[in-house]
Amino acid sequence: MIAYESRDGRARLYQGDSRDLHPIKTGSVGVILTSPTYWISDEGRAAADRYARSLAVGFGPEWRRVLAPGGDLWLVVGDRHDGREWVGFDGLITGWLRRTGWRLQSKGIWIQTRPRERWDNRINYLLRFRKAGHRLRPSPAGLFWPLPLPRTHPESIWDATPDPVLRGLLKVSRKHGAILDPFCGAGTVGRVALGMNREWIGVELDPKMARLAARRLGLQRKGPGQ
Repeated sequence: MIAYESRDGRARLYQGDSRDLHPIKTGSVGVILTSPTYWISDEGRAAADRYARSLAVGFGPEWRRVLAPGGDLWLVVGDRHDGREWVGFDGLITGWLRRTGWRLQSKGIWIQTRPRERWDNRINYLLRFRKAGHRLRPSPAGLFWPLPLPRTHPESIWDATPDPVLRGLLKVSRKHGAILDPFCGAGTVGRVALGMNREWIGVELDPKMARLAARRLGLQRKGPGQ
């Protein structure tokens, strides 16, 4: 992995595949907050189920390793209509994560107002998981944001999640440990986390996007992997 880091060491970014998080110590992460690369296929429920499995089985083991006991995993995920039905992607990913040792603890919604995209891509589910055996006491706090899709960085190939949504999720999450975004894109979660005085770690597969995130967050390249 290629590593970038802030001068004070509170922000780190790795350009590489987040199925291997070897530079990150076991149990050192308090919150994983990420929006995985969206499932964009129109091939229906079977394709969505394969993608959900790939997240839970391919990426989930490393999420479990680095996340502290009682830590939170937040996934921001959309859904699709394949022309016949909604595929129910939130249910598919919840099912696969449950099979691999996670339990859904909270569920919220960010609904896009004034959407620029197709009609069936307006609802984003905010899913909070913990490792089995680390139950979260139910809270009456609402997790609902009707907000427009924010303007993304002109060089970014991905859309961003609104800052109020990210801040709201972090405020109700574990207060200790780093915040990890294993699909960090242009670094929006990092910018919000650092603004809340939290340590942040990002991982991004695309070299161009990793360089963009590093530039936005003022990180310096540290050389090849740890």
